[in-house]
Amino acid sequence: MANLLILDASSSLCSVSLLTANGDVHLCEQQPRRHAQRLLPMVDEALQQAGVDKTALDGIAYGRGPGSFTGIRIAASVMQGIALALALPVFGVSSLQAIAQQLAQQNGRLLPGSRIAVVTDAHMGEVFWGMFQLNEQRLALAINDERVGAPPLCLQQLQDFDGIIAGDGLQLEAFAALAGRDNCYPDIPLQTEAMAPLVHHAWQQQAFGNEEQHAPVYLRDSVAWKKLNEQPSLLKR
Repeated sequence: MANLLILDASSSLCSVSLLTANGDVHLCEQQPRRHAQRLLPMVDEALQQAGVDKTALDGIAYGRGPGSFTGIRIAASVMQGIALALALPVFGVSSLQAIAQQLAQQNGRLLPGSRIAVVTDAHMGEVFWGMFQLNEQRLALAINDERVGAPPLCLQQLQDFDGIIAGDGLQLEAFAALAGRDNCYPDIPLQTEAMAPLVHHAWQQQAFGNEEQHAPVYLRDSVAWKKLNEQPSLLKR
């Protein structure tokens, strides 16, 4: 079995997992503003706990977003630094997919074929959302493209959704009518432990690749984060 490192900083949680043949190590901390300070030390701690040297790593995965722009960039930078230093293949895990997988792991009553919609707070008056379905191995696989937009647009798409809805976006006032339903779970955390089955599957399917193939996903980066060459006023000052 491969030694696979997973890290995520796309939410207020900072989490690291190390998957090995001798057992897995999962670390998670509530660090809303200290991802940059804690992520690498947590990687070192996971390696120490597992008794694995960094040179024995076979691949590295990370939470590619959507989520906190700053957190995603931090995780991507750490991933790239480790991958380049050790010549490792990489894999990006959808943050929304990881939440769906977390719910599937917490709720054993969800059978193959169950559908899960994930809605998370994107701030700026918007939400991220995506829809997933459990396969025979109870892996949450995407059934549509992930979106970002205003809550009414998301609610319109959820109107006829016949499954479970999860994510902190349900805590927003716009979703108050949904939040109290039995099929809604607004408090599902985003942790690398939930990414482990997805990462195992990706490794088995030889889906790991280079950094360009697994770039961060912001969904609205073309709107909220313009490239420097698109902002000549900043370059000329």
